[in-house]
Amino acid sequence: MDWPEGLDGNSFSGVARLASVSPRGARAAEILDHHQLLDCLVAYQPEIVGTLPLAIDTPESDIDILCNAPDLTAFSELSDRTFGHFDGYRLHKRPATSHVAAALVVRFECDGLPVEIFATDCPTRSQYGFVHMLIEARILFVMGEEFASQVRELKQSGIKTEPAFAKLLGLSGDPYIELAELVSLSPPQLCQRLGVGGN
Repeated sequence: MDWPEGLDGNSFSGVARLASVSPRGARAAEILDHHQLLDCLVAYQPEIVGTLPLAIDTPESDIDILCNAPDLTAFSELSDRTFGHFDGYRLHKRPATSHVAAALVVRFECDGLPVEIFATDCPTRSQYGFVHMLIEARILFVMGEEFASQVRELKQSGIKTEPAFAKLLGLSGDPYIELAELVSLSPPQLCQRLGVGGN
């Protein structure tokens, strides 16, 4: 049994989902469209991820965009040319970790909303940011709105998204790894794993 439309990877591409989830999501989609931010990044397989497409964002949440950039130097140059004029523009290189290759992190403010672009040499839909968003959307679907409210409360208290999910679900170990491993489960398997009947 596969996940229905809306909970498969394809449903998150572009700004349509973002525009429909919440007023803040709609504003973020409008800003992205107005400044053609995704169009500027089209060669890098951009995907919007994070809490905004899931409607579990807080007032401090930014617009998160993943990119697949095999050549980080070329991406850095494009970023400086394309986004350097935005308020608060900064770029830094993040060294490789045991799980993620070296990356460029670009931050700036666009019409009052913070934007963060994470670029690394990995297909965007295989990156942790996308995988985490996908499994979090599925967990929210089967757990319901009360669970989503609890996630928001933990985030408001300063806990990051993945640790908040792991805390509420009683996952042990590294929350980023534990959540990613759930993404291959079918709807019945995820419901069984979480001990719920599903929606």
